[in-house]
Amino acid sequence: MKKLIALTLAALFIGVGVASATDFSLTGSYYARGEYYDNVQAQPIVNSESFAEYDHELSVDATWAIDDTTKVFARFEMRDETWGKNNPVEGSVYNTSTFELDDNIIVEQVWGAHTFGNGHTLTVGKMSSGAWGTTFNDNGSEAYRVKYVAPTAIGTVIGILEKGREMGSITAGEDFDSDTYILGLVTKVADINVKPLFVFVDNQNDGANPETEIIKGVLALDGTFGNIGFEAEGVVQNVDTVGTTTDYTLYGLYGNVWMTVNALKVGILGAYGSYDDDRDVSFDFGDDFEAGGALIMGDDITFDGSGNDLSAGRLIAIYFDYAINEKLSFGGYAGYAKCGVMIIFCGMAQLFLKFLQTLLMPLLRT
Repeated sequence: MKKLIALTLAALFIGVGVASATDFSLTGSYYARGEYYDNVQAQPIVNSESFAEYDHELSVDATWAIDDTTKVFARFEMRDETWGKNNPVEGSVYNTSTFELDDNIIVEQVWGAHTFGNGHTLTVGKMSSGAWGTTFNDNGSEAYRVKYVAPTAIGTVIGILEKGREMGSITAGEDFDSDTYILGLVTKVADINVKPLFVFVDNQNDGANPETEIIKGVLALDGTFGNIGFEAEGVVQNVDTVGTTTDYTLYGLYGNVWMTVNALKVGILGAYGSYDDDRDVSFDFGDDFEAGGALIMGDDITFDGSGNDLSAGRLIAIYFDYAINEKLSFGGYAGYAKCGVMIIFCGMAQLFLKFLQTLLMPLLRT
């Protein structure tokens, strides 16, 4: 563990030429969480209608401010595991990774950023990826990126080059690379935040899979009007296998409206994902999608056995959440979901209670 952190810090200091006057700050967060599930019938769990699981995680963020315009950031994630396991592996009782972590510490992000005199910012390194607008269709992780953010008269324009697979060599050249080109805009129309996004993914032939080109368009909206809030997102994605006629298009829609009264929040939501019969592929709601706080829609429980959450589905639900204080809340959820993948029926109607979701978070502030 000490060697891992020391090597990371040394690389950062050498790479940016940090002087002794560098401003160093350390922040982070910690949570301990217990979850109880009832009335669950989903693979790979068999004959298990109720159960509980517990986990915790410590995240430490380190920032080196070189000057007022340049900084280096690193995030360390520690002890991300389900309690009771004999070996430190990341995951849950549903989808446990077989990869054993090095002392259960991961350097999640390392990036450097510089802001120019015109307010434009260039960020390079390993940073957050896979998320835009709402959590619908999101699978947030980390990726190596070059990101340029430019404030303009119409809003903030974001351009990103993301490296999915770098296989360049004397023999392979650029033939096996995978690149993602992203162009986004964050602006406002009246009281509504408008966030369009365009994504082009060029997956070159990697020797085992043919070249594919993916075009994805996203439009996310959100806003508040007094004590009424809403968020919505629409996604269209076309996948083309180069040199064939086997391309397909998928789309998904999501909407959520809620009202807050002091510490109480109540809402209603709906979501839809399409399915392509010819290619037997479905629109995935995304592992990050919790649909108003329903943990049944998260990473842990899968409806179609694919390792993801609901796909090619229809969801309607009502929910509430009550915050006792900033460290303790509880809520209720009643929803119905149907999954259309391979004609598997995944309907459910239940009351799901969650407790201690934000217990002890954040605890670390140094």
